[in-house]
Amino acid sequence: MPWYYRVRNAINAAAPFLVPTQQTNLALLVSAILKARTLCLSDLARAYPIPEQRRVAAPKHCLLHRLKRLWRFADNGRVDALAVQLAFVPHLLARLGHPRLVGLAIDWTFFDTILPSGERMRYQLLRIAVPRKGRALPLLQLAYDRDDLSPNKSQNQIEQDALLAAVRALPTSVRPVILADRGFGRAGFLAFLERHRLDYVVRIKKGSCVTERDGSRWKLGEEGLKIGELRFAQGVRYGLYHGRPRELLTNVALCWRITKSRAKNPRREQPEEPWYLATSLKNAKMAASWYWQRGWIEQSFKDSKSRFGLARVRVGCPRRLCRLLMALTIALSWLTLMGLPESGVLPEGFRSSVSAWGRASVICLALLLLEKLGNLPLCCLPRPHHQE
Repeated sequence: MPWYYRVRNAINAAAPFLVPTQQTNLALLVSAILKARTLCLSDLARAYPIPEQRRVAAPKHCLLHRLKRLWRFADNGRVDALAVQLAFVPHLLARLGHPRLVGLAIDWTFFDTILPSGERMRYQLLRIAVPRKGRALPLLQLAYDRDDLSPNKSQNQIEQDALLAAVRALPTSVRPVILADRGFGRAGFLAFLERHRLDYVVRIKKGSCVTERDGSRWKLGEEGLKIGELRFAQGVRYGLYHGRPRELLTNVALCWRITKSRAKNPRREQPEEPWYLATSLKNAKMAASWYWQRGWIEQSFKDSKSRFGLARVRVGCPRRLCRLLMALTIALSWLTLMGLPESGVLPEGFRSSVSAWGRASVICLALLLLEKLGNLPLCCLPRPHHQE
C-alpha cells in the first residue's frame, strides 16, 4: 500500500484528537479499503502490510493477528465515528474551493446480511453527501439496526441530529441547501429546517394539502399539470392538523419537465408523475435544478454496495459497522475528489482513454487513476490548517 504514509499524514492533519495508535489503525483501514475495495474483514486484513522484520521468522497465524488488530479497532468504543467524519468536512469543502452554496443530500439505504453464525442482521444506513458530477461526495455515514433502531431517539430525531451536526461542521462561508426525497417530506422535518433557517428542496407526496393565502385549499395532483409545465405556489400553508391548515409556510414548486437528453432519446421512459417540491428557494426552476442533483446519492449507494461490498459486510454490531463506514467515507470522499474535473488531477484525454462506451463515473475514473499513479494526489488530501 504505497499510499499509507500519505493517508497517515492526512488523518493526522484532519483528526489530531485521535491518539497515535488510533490514527495508525485508521490509516491502515482506509489504505486497505482503497487496495482491496471491500468491507469484508478477512479481505481487509489480507491487504494489511506485513512488516519486513518479524519477531518470529515464520509465524503460524499471521493473518489471524492482522484480523484481530482490525477487529479491535472496529470494536474500540473510544473512537467516535461521528466526530472523526465531521473533522474531515472543512478539509473536503476546502478541496472543493469553498463554494458559496453547497447541496447536502440526505437519504437512507437498507440491506440485510447473514452473519457466520447464521443470524440475519437488518441494517439501515444514513448518508449525508454533497452531489457532484453524477455522484455524491459523502460527508457522514451512520449505521443502525432496523430491528433495534435506538432506545432513546426516533428515526426522525436521528435524521435531524445527524443533519444538524453536518451543517455545523461546514465552514461559516458555506450555505447549505438540504435535498431530500419523499421519505423526508413530513411537516415536522420542514418545520425543523425553517427553525434553523436552512435552505431546502424536499419532495412531498401527491395528495398533500396546501392552502393559499386567500384561504383556498387544494391537493397536489388536482392542479392539472401537464408534461413540460412548471408552476410555483409561493407562501402556501403545507398540510393539515386536525382538519385545519398548519402554521407552516413554504413554497411549492410543481415540475413535470424532463431534460433535453432524455427528451431526445426515444428509449428513455417519460416520468410517470411530476415533482412536488417544498422549498425555501424563490423560483421553481432553481428548486428543480437543485433537486435533480439529489438522485446522484442513489448512484453513490450503488458504488458502495457493488464496488466496495457494503451489502456483503458480515458485522453483527451497528457500532462496529459505523467505524468501518467511517473509513469508507474517508476513502470515497478522496476518490470523488480525484475524479472531479476541478481537482485538476485527471490527465488530458484520460476520460476518453478509459471508457470505450458511455461515460465513466467519477469513482471509476478515480480508481483507474489510482492504479496508474500508484498513490493518492496530495491536492485531494487534508493538510495542516496553516497550509490550507
